[in-house]
Amino acid sequence: MDFSVGFEHNSLLRNQILEAYPSMVVIKSISKSYGVPGIRLGILCSADTALVAKLKKMVSIWNINSFAEYFMQILSKYEKDYRRACEKFILERDDFEQKLKEIRFLRLMPSQANYFLCEILPPKNADQLVRTMLIKYNILVRDCSAKLGFDGKQYMRIAVRSHEDNAKFLQALRELDSQ
Repeated sequence: MDFSVGFEHNSLLRNQILEAYPSMVVIKSISKSYGVPGIRLGILCSADTALVAKLKKMVSIWNINSFAEYFMQILSKYEKDYRRACEKFILERDDFEQKLKEIRFLRLMPSQANYFLCEILPPKNADQLVRTMLIKYNILVRDCSAKLGFDGKQYMRIAVRSHEDNAKFLQALRELDSQ
């Protein structure tokens, strides 16, 4: 949600929404949203107070490490900076998306996240493309073809990064598209 257009208003973490859907459970990975993997920090919200109470009893008293605790203590200090970064990110993602659509061997899935899922169209295939990007261009992308639900089709996941990194990636794709 943090990377979606209108992110300030897109949250399901509002009492009126949670109360309207009492069976709904919202789980948010704070470590993913804020780009701090490894601290394993997240939240769970629901209007189902019995479920929340049951889950609280199941969680150990040491369920948060010192890095995560420190992160939560300083989070509010950087909230405005984070919101500005999200706005900048959305603009970069939209620009990157338009340029990725120009690559003939990619079928881009719409995204409001910090990555794109692309189907790799013949004559290219995901395994070959991922290897070429790493060996020839020193760019790491993820082959998602083996994931359940892709029915043997070729898929790759592309992270949205800085403008410079995205431009380097696009240049490599354009070279491969011209071959």
